[in-house]
This record gives sequence, C-alpha cells and structure tokens, in this order.
Amino acid sequence: MSCLKLAVAGLVVGLLAAEVALAAPAERAAPTNDPSAAYRLPWTGRIRWTNVVNIRDFAGKKMVDRLEAAQDALAAKGGGVVYFPAGTYAFEDDVLLRDGVTLRGQSPTGATKAVDPNYDPPARLVFPRYAPSFEGNGTPIATAFKGIHLADAAKASNCGVVNLSIDRGHIDLGRGPGYKVGRNRMIYGCVVRNAAVANPRVPDVSIGQHPWQRYTAGHHAAISVYTSENALVANCRLPRSGRENFIQKGYVILDRKKQKYVVDSPGVTFDYDMRPGIYVNAYSLGGAGHAEPDGTPETHPWGFRKGLVIRDNYVYCSGRSAIGFTGDGTYCGHNVIRFPEDLVLWTHTGTAIAWGNSTNGNRAVEMRGWRWTVEYNDYQVFRNRCAYTTMHCNDGEGLMHEDHANSLIKDSKLIGNKGNAYISIFGCGDIDGLEVRGNDIRPKGAGTDVRINTIFVLADRSAIGERCTIRNVSIIGNTTTGSGILIQGSPAENNFVRGNRNMGGIGPLINNAKAVLEGNEGYEVRTDTWKPPRKIRGRPRNTARPAAPASAPAGQ
Repeated sequence: MSCLKLAVAGLVVGLLAAEVALAAPAERAAPTNDPSAAYRLPWTGRIRWTNVVNIRDFAGKKMVDRLEAAQDALAAKGGGVVYFPAGTYAFEDDVLLRDGVTLRGQSPTGATKAVDPNYDPPARLVFPRYAPSFEGNGTPIATAFKGIHLADAAKASNCGVVNLSIDRGHIDLGRGPGYKVGRNRMIYGCVVRNAAVANPRVPDVSIGQHPWQRYTAGHHAAISVYTSENALVANCRLPRSGRENFIQKGYVILDRKKQKYVVDSPGVTFDYDMRPGIYVNAYSLGGAGHAEPDGTPETHPWGFRKGLVIRDNYVYCSGRSAIGFTGDGTYCGHNVIRFPEDLVLWTHTGTAIAWGNSTNGNRAVEMRGWRWTVEYNDYQVFRNRCAYTTMHCNDGEGLMHEDHANSLIKDSKLIGNKGNAYISIFGCGDIDGLEVRGNDIRPKGAGTDVRINTIFVLADRSAIGERCTIRNVSIIGNTTTGSGILIQGSPAENNFVRGNRNMGGIGPLINNAKAVLEGNEGYEVRTDTWKPPRKIRGRPRNTARPAAPASAPAGQ
C-alpha cells in the first residue's frame, strides 16, 4: 500500500476513533442518580435509578420493538431505567410503560430549569403528526394523538418519565377500573409540545357536522398522573405549541337557537393548547354544584390520597385549567402559568357557538381535597372572547376551589402567589382552616374578570338556602386591586383579616364572617350580603348574522 493510502487509511481510522470517543462517553455516562433528590421525597428512591439499559443496545424494526426489548431486559432484573441518549426517536404508536420502568433522557447541558425558555432536553421522542383532510370522513383520528401510557395502570408502580422532549405526544399515567391504581409515579424535567387529543363527540353528524370536523378534547391533559400514593410532576415545560394547529373552514356548530351555523371565515381552529396542562389525581368529589354529598375521605377515598407534589413547572394553555388536582396534603408551588390575552373563540365545545354564559374553564389552578398548599405560583390567566358577540366567556379564574363536584375546605393554604385573576373559594360549604397570606393579586388585561372580589372566600350556599360554617380563616398581608376582599359565612368563628393593602383607590372589604379587622389599607368596610354578579350581556358583533357560505344547505 502506498504511503498516501496508508496516510488516508490512518486518517479515516483516526476520525472513526475520535467519533466513537466523542459519542461513547455520552452513552456510557448514563446517569444513575435520582434527578429529584433535591426535593427530599423518600419514595423516589424506590425507583431503581442504578439499573440502567441503553435503548441503542436493543434491535428492532420499530422504536416500539426496541423499547419492548429494553423493558424485557429490565423486567428480568426487577425494573429500572431505559436510557435515551441525545437524539430523535420516532414512535409510530403509543408507548406502553411497564411496572417498575422509567424512561429517562440524557440530561440537559444548558438551561436546567423548566421556567427558562431555553430549557429543552436533547433526547426527543416524536409521535405521528395529524395531517388533516377537509373532505369526506377526514383523516382518521387513530393516525395520531398518541402518547405514553401504562401497560397495567392498576398495578404499575415506581415508574415515570424523566428528561425527555416529547412532540405530538401526551403523558398519561392513568388508573385502572374501580379506582385501582399503582403508586410512586414521577414526571420530571420533560418538555411536552402539541399534546392534545381529539374530542370524541366531534363530529356530531346528528346536528349536521361534517365527518371531517375535529376539535380539541377539553378534559384530556398534556400531563396526567394518577396514583394511590405519591406522585411528583416537577420541572416540566409545556410551551406554546401552535406550529401544528389547523383551521377548518365551513365548520358547522349550533347557534343559541339550536340551528345550524357555519363558520367559514376565518374558520374554527383545532388548538393543541386548548387542553388542561397538568392533572394529578384530578377526580371529581361529591355532587354537582350546590348538591350533596360533599366529597370526604369516607365517601371518596380516591380523592384524598397523599404524597402529591406539583412544582417548578411552566404551563401554557389557551383554554381549560393549567393545573388541577385533588388529594390530602397536595403541594402545588413555584409554577409559572400563562394564558393568551383576549383569545377569540367561535366554540368552546366543538358543537355549540360560544356565548357570554359559555365557559371554557380557564383557570390557573383548580384545587380539590383537604390540606392543600398552593404557594408562590406566578400566573396570568384570561377569559376567552366569543367571536360572535362582544362578550367574553364566563371563566378566567385564578386559584379556585369551588362548590362543584368538590370537597369542603379544611386546613388549606394560599401563600405568596402572584397573578392577575382572583382567588376564589366559592360557595364551597363549610370552611374549617384556611390561610390566605402574602398574595399579590392585581386584575389587569383584556379578559380579566373584575366583577367579583380579588380575594373571595365564600362559605355560603345561599342559592339553596344553606348556612355554612366558616372558622379559622386568616387573610393576612395580601395586595389587591380595585375589587377588594370578601369573607362570608355563618355561623362564623375565629376569622381574621389583617394587614392587607388595596392599590389604585378604595375597594370593598365585605365582612360577613365576624372577622377581626386590623391594619388594612385602601378598603371600605361593608357588611352587605354578596350576591352573584349579573349575567354578562352583550350583542352580536354584527347587526346581521354572518352569511353562511354559498354551499351551505338551506336553514344554515
């Protein structure tokens, strides 16, 4: 062999060796630590962090086959971690996670906090894109809207998803029938984009909808975790998606008179962010609004499970609740929540026209259960505007525990939160122990509801003539703007409103709970009984109903 050939061969070998040397450390250095150790949750050590297999060591025609082989290897060893080095991994279908298995991506090397816009783990799981068709039956829903699920939700424990960037896929660590569910489940350090599913009630051909119509499911969260005890959803980022939203012209809905109405311009959007952000044990407790029974550990034990932690997440939603939970002692803190201001909707259900009494359920945090702590969250949440009228939808709450399929309030805390929309403890029946301290709530922005008080604690079901006890409530050191504070309930005992400050003028302080008032500034003290605000009234944006497209059948 000539000297030149030898030199070239030596260079190629050298380059290959260098390539292996550069690639190998990232693969060999699969982390074996507990990424959530700083939270000091004793149960997270039950995940077998040190038993790691690398996804690249397993063969298969499809990624799902390789993952099954990796999970087989871990099952033989009692569980552990499937490690994904930096790269893109395309999955054609749902991932079914087994008992004792955690999926873990390579640790981020730049930004490490999910609230940082640059946070993005280098291992990326990509699920199928939905390619809409606006004719015939449309593209089948089954071609997309995939995610990470549990192979046996009733039993799977000590499992989770860590440090993965997930596109077009949701995470749903769900529950089995009869409220049976495993324990010790974790979602940590993930970025989840375009995570929505299609509403199964759309299209409704009985009302004349086209078979190709699609709408976002309103109660399917991007990240959902259920557990019998212990769950952590932390340091995850749900950024604004939008890249794959699609507009449907000629979309059929029903107007207020239950007549067919066609939205041809600009059309109706399938919005991947029009869904809840994070759900943790998001059960309904008790009866519907003002109805018995209230949920208790005896009547609804699945709604009072312990060890739930939701913290340090960034959540973007265009509608629905950013965070929702139940539990006994649930912690929800240090999350950043953002909604778009004054988003215009034609429909909030996919089948009916949006009107002022419609609700899209826009809420920063929806609390249920007992002894929860919601603290140091930063939120901006707005009501959506109805496209057909001058009105906003009837939603846009900040932090809310309401009397609707819920529980009574017991020994709970709202501390140090900062936001633009009101704190609402609304008609929830008896309250025994509530601390509202150091919150800075200043309503502002188009679509912010200022009809009721900035801090609103109502232990009253006067709509059905029920008296509700309010005891041991303290509202201390908060900043409000304009609409002030209300505390109401009877009989009342040991309640305090101290050291609060209202900005931008004099606001009402309605004391219907025999509270001790001390050192409050910028309030007018009143004792008039609170009544629900009048329904929002408005008019259509145009004096004439927008014309249906020329192709619309008669009666539309």
